[in-house]
Amino acid sequence: MNVRRADNLMARLLLVNSNGTAVAVGDEETVKRGAENALTLSLMFSGARCILQYAALPFLLPVIGIASEATLPILLLINLVAMLSIFFSLRRFWSIGYAHRWRYLVVAAAALVLLVAFTIYDISKLGTA
Repeated sequence: MNVRRADNLMARLLLVNSNGTAVAVGDEETVKRGAENALTLSLMFSGARCILQYAALPFLLPVIGIASEATLPILLLINLVAMLSIFFSLRRFWSIGYAHRWRYLVVAAAALVLLVAFTIYDISKLGTA
């Protein structure tokens, strides 16, 4: 599959314009900076999610008197927001035709696989709680 066909397929999967031109308005440097800011924000959110999920919530909530079972719905919500954040940052990269979008796709796909696995695990724990 050539790159153009792969780009069009990903654009259709992400529900963005697939005409091959950047949709964003502005000079090339502004568009590039916006894409990099989207990536930075997504990574910062993922880092905050990890700190909340693995360090703060499991230890902080029981200390303030909230049962540890209450963390599962919060973690599920955090995972959902993280997955949506990744999806929308991918959409942004494809809609502007960002040069490094395929590299980010590899990282995003790995993160999505892990998030889905964690979500399935959390849902299974929710059913047994």
